[in-house]
Amino acid sequence: MKNEIKSLTGLRGIVALWVTFFHFSYFKSFWIQSVNGKGYVAVDIFFVLSAFLLTVSYSGKFQHLTFEGVQTFYKKRVNRIYPVYFLSIVFIIFFIAKDPSWSQFLVNAALLQCFFNPNYSLNEVYWSLSTEWICYLIFPFLLWGILKYKIKSWFLIILGLALRGIVSYLPDMYFDDASLEIDRSSQYLDVVFGISSLVRTVSSYFLGIGIAFIPEIKIKKNNFFVYGVVIQSFLLLYTGRGLFFIPLLSAVIIKNLYSKKESLVKTFLETKAVYFLGNISYSLYIIHYIVRRQKIVIVESYHLNNFLLIGFSILLSYFSYILIEKRVKIFKT
Repeated sequence: MKNEIKSLTGLRGIVALWVTFFHFSYFKSFWIQSVNGKGYVAVDIFFVLSAFLLTVSYSGKFQHLTFEGVQTFYKKRVNRIYPVYFLSIVFIIFFIAKDPSWSQFLVNAALLQCFFNPNYSLNEVYWSLSTEWICYLIFPFLLWGILKYKIKSWFLIILGLALRGIVSYLPDMYFDDASLEIDRSSQYLDVVFGISSLVRTVSSYFLGIGIAFIPEIKIKKNNFFVYGVVIQSFLLLYTGRGLFFIPLLSAVIIKNLYSKKESLVKTFLETKAVYFLGNISYSLYIIHYIVRRQKIVIVESYHLNNFLLIGFSILLSYFSYILIEKRVKIFKT
């Protein structure tokens, strides 16, 4: 894999900020809320980006699986996601959760929320960390199988789209059928419970892997092409069912950003402010909803109060990034 692609880090920052605004604010303006209210789709972009980067990083290493190679992969994934995540769980258990149980703690600590009743989750956004962790566990074997049997990129993309198409029609599947304390989302493809949420994540992974394997020559390098894809993605946010295509279009944008071709999109995503957001994006994703749940009121103005709380979340995320993400490693790799 190339050295860090700053534009992809920046993209992660924009996506994290989009999710943050989605959870904090509601706008009366149709034009603003149509974009803000679709922030849940940003999580699918995270999945696609993760799958793409893992594929380009490990396609050479996982042609032949070894115990040491898989073990190192798992250690790196744990180092990446677990320190901030585990500390957030401990914080919620001691200072926020009401009457937490040991089973609730263990389910969250093991990142197994997607297999259990959503009532077990200590934070609503943790569903995506759980499903992505499961994808991490199967990724070495999945990529090995794709490489060994030379599965075509177009097949992976079609499979990803097919799984995405059925995900909202799947029945609830998880352990413990107690009544839900969390309301289901009525928004299209906003599936965050049980095995269905795992299928949602896997579908995005297939899109990311499939696009990663498309030869670069087949992705047009003309700037007008990537501008067109970005504009089309934006316009689809004003539709209902059009959201179905957002992960696929984001995969195409990611592929373009990974190339050496310069564009205004790439330049914007590499600016210092956006790149900064990209670096703290993981902490921001975890921390912002903890702040959101406290319903803190600093000023009476609804939007100003939310902007201040978002700023506070970004500040906390910065300290989390420099003090935990960059310094705390569970395994030596």
